Amino acid sequence: MRKNSGLIYAKVTSEGRGPGEIVGYVMYSWISSLCASITKLAVKESYRRQGLGEALMKAAIQKCRTRNVLRVCLHVDPERIPAVSLYEKLGFQIEVLVASYYSVDRNAYRMYLEFDG
Repeated sequence: MRKNSGLIYAKVTSEGRGPGEIVGYVMYSWISSLCASITKLAVKESYRRQGLGEALMKAAIQKCRTRNVLRVCLHVDPERIPAVSLYEKLGFQIEVLVASYYSVDRNAYRMYLEFDG
């Protein structure tokens, strides 16, 4: 992992079941001294809607804040309504619709969360 990036993961363990299972993760990086980016958030389907994604995002945002960045950005498919809703709940705003971001027929919202100086 590069010095300007990070990974936080969520793991569940069952008693007597070994090291546990990773059920979600978030990846982030510092693009510059002013801006950070959430590059990937994933939660295993059977563990969704239990607060893991929100907890992972909050942890990543907090890590980014320790770098004194002014904003955190991310891209999300507009059709992923639960993801867009989660990001809005955390204070992210839609900046622009980026045409053909993922592929010719798949767009993305660029969203951002701005911090007070």
